[in-house]
Amino acid sequence: MLRTLVNVNPTSDARSLEDVFDRLFGTPIRPYVPQAGTLPLDVYEVEGKLVLKAAVPGIDPSDLDIQIENNVLTIKGETRHEEESKEAKIYRREVSYGSFSRSVRLPEGLNLDAVEADFKNGLVTISLPRIPEEKPKSVKISVKSVEQPTHTEA
Repeated sequence: MLRTLVNVNPTSDARSLEDVFDRLFGTPIRPYVPQAGTLPLDVYEVEGKLVLKAAVPGIDPSDLDIQIENNVLTIKGETRHEEESKEAKIYRREVSYGSFSRSVRLPEGLNLDAVEADFKNGLVTISLPRIPEEKPKSVKISVKSVEQPTHTEA
């Protein structure tokens, strides 16, 4: 008998069905709420640096809290809800507001004293230089010739 494993996620399936209704009828039956507290993140290495790039649209760079503790980098922040006029008719709300946090365990061999963070166009880029590996030290040893004493027979 052949068995097939099916991955069922009731929450995801219900949201997919609601998305179909949204497209059919044009009005959402519930507000769209993306995963609360998530922070999209790219991690890559270039030119001897580990680079983490996080999308933080709508955040002022001074409101970001970036820390490294016990080799874990944590990015925290909060997006605040802008007040709308009371007369506004809201048809769809997809922008999420509130606190977010993302932590990433860092590999060994990074120079945590030389971390840099840049903010541009809603992206924060954190660069962590690798500690250069010590190359094996090679020492040339010169060999001196030592004259052997000659033995004379008496």
